[in-house]
Amino acid sequence: MDSLLTRLKSQLRLSTVSSLQLFQLTRYSGFVLIGISFARLGIAKSEIGRFETFLWLMGLFSFFWIAGLMNSMLATYPRQTEADKKQLLFSTFSLILMLSAVAGVVQLFVGGSALGLAYLLLNNASYVVEYILFLQDHRRRLIIYGVAMLVIQFLLCIIPTYIYGDTHYSMYGLIIAAGIKFIYIVYLLRQHTLTEFRIEKIKQLFLLSLPLMASFFVNGSAEYIDGAVVKHYFTLADFSVFRYGSRDFPLFTILAATLSMSMIPKVAEDLSAGLDTIRSQSLRYMHFFFPLAIALILCGKWLFTLFFTVQFAESGSIFVALMLLTIPRLMFPQTILTGLKENRLILVTAIIEMLINIVVSVVLAQHFGLVGVAFGTVIAFISEKMLMIAFLYYKYDISPSRYISFAPFAIYSALTILSYLLSLRY
Repeated sequence: MDSLLTRLKSQLRLSTVSSLQLFQLTRYSGFVLIGISFARLGIAKSEIGRFETFLWLMGLFSFFWIAGLMNSMLATYPRQTEADKKQLLFSTFSLILMLSAVAGVVQLFVGGSALGLAYLLLNNASYVVEYILFLQDHRRRLIIYGVAMLVIQFLLCIIPTYIYGDTHYSMYGLIIAAGIKFIYIVYLLRQHTLTEFRIEKIKQLFLLSLPLMASFFVNGSAEYIDGAVVKHYFTLADFSVFRYGSRDFPLFTILAATLSMSMIPKVAEDLSAGLDTIRSQSLRYMHFFFPLAIALILCGKWLFTLFFTVQFAESGSIFVALMLLTIPRLMFPQTILTGLKENRLILVTAIIEMLINIVVSVVLAQHFGLVGVAFGTVIAFISEKMLMIAFLYYKYDISPSRYISFAPFAIYSALTILSYLLSLRY
């Protein structure tokens, strides 16, 4: 009996990577729940569009350099001494604060607000929290922190919306939640880092991260390019419809992104072992991701009508189209390139993806409406992954079969495309 309980506990125990993935899932799920609640409360689509525009703008001014810093920190961390690891974490926090201040001032000059400045300063710094807990292997604390912040942020956004019937004070709720996270990161810094401001370390980290920042700006620009296209060609109400549909299924986004980031140190430390890990882990994810994606494609339109009301039926069509991103999302050439420090190559491929996305999204938006913008994102993302795979093969002689299980990948991809074509008939 004791041995049975021991085996059961080992099966239920989260790994460090899984705890980070679950945390990221709670963060994104929180915004999805807020969106569903806004819709069910009958808030006007234009009012929801105002709230979504605030989040969109805040992301636009910070998403790329935060991602670049975090990836560079993760790639550098394993080879540091214990003292240098602590210094690296504090340098990352300090650099985020400095860049957040710059971003906050810039957004003020382009029509932003003091709320935006406060949100950028408080919220961005808190991104260091999950990586301190992840690298220190505090799995339980990471999950508790994620769930607690989901509940707090949800209540701070929904309660004022319910009382006043608009989203104005919900943005203040976001600021208060960000302030709570900021207090916690200050506490963690005092516990787990060397709180010594060393400008040479910060400069070194910034220069190392610059190519990745640029590549993430270009590579992650799809959401903001799509948003700009929608804001130009459609209304504010349409913007809320597109944002809800294009938010993607958070489970896929988070699990794939955190798997990619967590594999970077493994590739940097031992390329061959890293490739084997990526291949085995991606295969395991395929058996979960693809069947669920197929099910969501077939019933996605109905689900959006059920949860978001009929006003957001078109969001379901956008969501279903973007589920095709499951196919390229389960290929991880970018993880290998980051581990190999091929940051310039990542930047080049990201620029090509951005250009493809701009051209294709604008053209298809005029022929297929909001769904056409989603098609542009899918085409651009697949193109970028193909370029990365080709580069790894021709420069490093790394065959795609070293990190992709081809037979199941091909079968699942074909079934996913077939399910999408079938969904168009209903």
